[in-house]
Amino acid sequence: MKKTLVVSYTPRIESNTKKLTDFFLETYKQKTKIDFLDLAKNAPDLLLEKNLNLYVKRNFGGVPLSSEETELMKKNDTMMQQVLDADFIILSYPMFNLSLPATVKAWIDAIIQSGKTFLLTDKGYQGLCTEKQALVLMTTGSDHGIDQEKSSNYATDLLKSCFAIIGIPSTHISAYGMNVYPLQVDNILEKAKKEIKIVCDEWYKLAD
Repeated sequence: MKKTLVVSYTPRIESNTKKLTDFFLETYKQKTKIDFLDLAKNAPDLLLEKNLNLYVKRNFGGVPLSSEETELMKKNDTMMQQVLDADFIILSYPMFNLSLPATVKAWIDAIIQSGKTFLLTDKGYQGLCTEKQALVLMTTGSDHGIDQEKSSNYATDLLKSCFAIIGIPSTHISAYGMNVYPLQVDNILEKAKKEIKIVCDEWYKLAD
């Protein structure tokens, strides 16, 4: 059975994003082994002075780390390994201020590791996470589907590019307008659930 890594950042009570995540979990729990990472409860370490310099020393300089230094890198390295071990990845989060929540960006920074998930060559990035697929679920308060708001969605293109760096093609399903259309929230979520089912039915059909 194939493994799916579900990475969820849904800290708000009554989160609409969580409803989409829960729909996936309930619908496909018999189709795949699930490794669940709750970023709201287990946030990645930010790349600050100590661990950033250790990362550069190890991943770019090829210098082995001591056991104490390795321990400082453990949380982010574990998150990276989860990606390497998965066949499919679900990432779910709400848009914050036109882009990714900082915690989600920190997860991206944790998993994009030179020599582990990508190589930097004279021809650009070479992704090392081949034969994987990602599905990104995003909800927004405003409607970034209308023409005047499309260009202010900085989250989707950023994540497409970041997943591409490590060699993972990504599909993006967005439930727009949670605050703009309060009477239509259920319908918007149902539409997103149908889109999730189309993508994941194909994933697990091919995996059988």
